Amino acid sequence: MKKIVIGLIGEKGAGKGTVAEYLIKKYGAVHYGTSKILRRTLEDLHVSVTRDNLVKLALVLKEGYGPSIIIDSLIQDMEKNGSDIIIADGIRMHGDVEPFRKKYGKSFFLVYVTADLKLRFERTKARKEKDGEDKATFEQFLEEEGKLTEVSIHEIGKQADFKLLNNGTSEELIGQVEEMVKSIKYKV
Repeated sequence: MKKIVIGLIGEKGAGKGTVAEYLIKKYGAVHYGTSKILRRTLEDLHVSVTRDNLVKLALVLKEGYGPSIIIDSLIQDMEKNGSDIIIADGIRMHGDVEPFRKKYGKSFFLVYVTADLKLRFERTKARKEKDGEDKATFEQFLEEEGKLTEVSIHEIGKQADFKLLNNGTSEELIGQVEEMVKSIKYKV
């Protein structure tokens, strides 16, 4: 099979992690994410890994080294992998998609995972992925949604090859993923 690169984009708490986990378990996909690059850097600097610090670091790197620095780094990591299906997670700003389309052409598929705002807030609190998320108020969640690294997600999602609406059960989301995989395999 030809290498397939699935670029995940979606608001926090939308279900990107669920989609990635399923693709890993069912299809042997390998997951790469921009947050891993940023997280490693913060940990090396002994700085708390909060959403705010991840955002600050991303913006500083893009400002100092160019808008595609994080995506270019992610692609270099991905190139070391021989898997047939690779997940590229962390696409969120204008300019993030183009390096993938340039490198992988028709083997790259942008997948937008989204869900209703209140549902995403509840999921984010429950998963406690980043420091302090479980204590955040809805107002703080909305403030996070307005940050530079978050505001473009919906716009970029409109360019997606596939849109997965995750307002239901995990099983319903997995059903959408299976339909997407069938379509991707047909196209490749």
